[in-house]
Amino acid sequence: MIPQRAMPACVALITLFDQDGRLLVERTAELAAALVDDGADGILVAGSSGEFWVLDDTERVQLVAAIRTAAPAGIPVLAHVGGTKGERLTTLIKASVDAGADAVLALPVGIDYLPAYYTAVVAAAGCTPALAYHLPTLGTPVPVSLLAELGVAGIKDSSGDAARFATEVLHLDVATYTGSPGLLNLGRQLGAAGAITGVANLRPSWCAAAWQGDDEAQREICRLYLATGTPFPGGLKAAAKDRWGIPSYQRPGLAPGPLRAT
Repeated sequence: MIPQRAMPACVALITLFDQDGRLLVERTAELAAALVDDGADGILVAGSSGEFWVLDDTERVQLVAAIRTAAPAGIPVLAHVGGTKGERLTTLIKASVDAGADAVLALPVGIDYLPAYYTAVVAAAGCTPALAYHLPTLGTPVPVSLLAELGVAGIKDSSGDAARFATEVLHLDVATYTGSPGLLNLGRQLGAAGAITGVANLRPSWCAAAWQGDDEAQREICRLYLATGTPFPGGLKAAAKDRWGIPSYQRPGLAPGPLRAT
C-alpha cells in the first residue's frame, strides 16, 4: 500500500538499455536501489521518464519484479500500466500486482471515454491502489471534474498547472502527486500526497529538501529540470549518466505524442 506519509521524492525512474537496445533489468534495479540510498521514497516504473512506449508488457513486469526485490520493503513501487487498453490493460495490471507493485498508475493514451477506462483499471487492480495520470502532452487529459467519479485512489498531475493542482489537493478526496519539480514547495504547503518526478533520478534528496521549504533546493531542482528537460528523456538520461555512471542509450521507438520532462 502507498504510505500515508508524504512522498516528495518519488522517482519516475528512467529505464536503462545497452547500445543495442537491450533492456538492462538488473542495472535499472540497481539504479533504483541507489536512488533510495540517496533519499528516494518511492519508485515509479515505466512511466514517461521510463520510456514505456518502447517496452513490451513482459519487460514492464520484469522491471517491476526486479525493482521490488531491489528496493527496501518500506519503499513503494508503483507500476505504470498506461498506454494499454482492453484485455491487455487488465492482464498487465494483474501481472504487475503479482510482481509486487504497491500501486498502479495509468496514463490514458488514445482513450475516448475515461470513466470506463478507469473503472477497468480500478477493477483489475482489486485491493491495490490505482492512480490516474494527467499528462496532456502525451495522453488524454483527465478533467478535474471527473476525478471524483473515476474511483481512483489518487492522481499524478504533470500539467504544471498550479491552480489545477491546488484544486485537486484542496477539493478532491484523492491523493494528489505533482509531476512538476517547480511545485514541490507548494505541494507541502497545500498538503498534497507528494511528488513523482523525473528529476529525482538525479537528486532525490534535493526534492525532499525543496518539499520541506528549502528555497535553495527548490531553485536547484528547477535548474536541473530546465537543464535536462530537452530533449526528453535524452537530456535526463545524459545527466543521470554523469551522476551515476550508467548507460544513457535509448531504444528506438515512436512515442505516442509530443514529450516534455515531467
